[in-house]
Amino acid sequence: MSDDTQPQGQQAVYTGDQPNAILGFLQQPRILLLLLAIWSILGVLTEVFTESGLFVDRKGGELDGALGGFAFGWEGIPLAVLYIYCFRNPKRYPRIFWLAFIHMAALALAQPYQLIVGTFSAESIIVPFAGSAGLGLLSFANIFQPRTEEGEVAQTKDD
Repeated sequence: MSDDTQPQGQQAVYTGDQPNAILGFLQQPRILLLLLAIWSILGVLTEVFTESGLFVDRKGGELDGALGGFAFGWEGIPLAVLYIYCFRNPKRYPRIFWLAFIHMAALALAQPYQLIVGTFSAESIIVPFAGSAGLGLLSFANIFQPRTEEGEVAQTKDD
């Protein structure tokens, strides 16, 4: 018989020493990454479908739906922090350019979409589209650069 059992008639009291099963489950890396992905996708859907009643109050013309706050969620802040972090030693984090390529491709593709659905006019998307497409192409090119053992981009000499 173990000492962990409670005598009959007494309630077990949570003292904080025991692990919390729900938090333990949610903190598993794959579960947490799945939750982060779902939440991010929900944010993207909010930005894509701003014209739906769930996100926009059509009477007042303002973002006032249940998920309206997602439409301008400042997602670029954590990405900027990640880019700055990797800037310290880019040869250690060469895969950051895959993330940058996906990020810039999504930004570039979002511009014509917003033009087509009528959210913005052409002059509002020219600079964001050009900047995102240019940085996306540079990131894509960097992905396939030959690298030395230290991770630096190999320099080619013209003969």
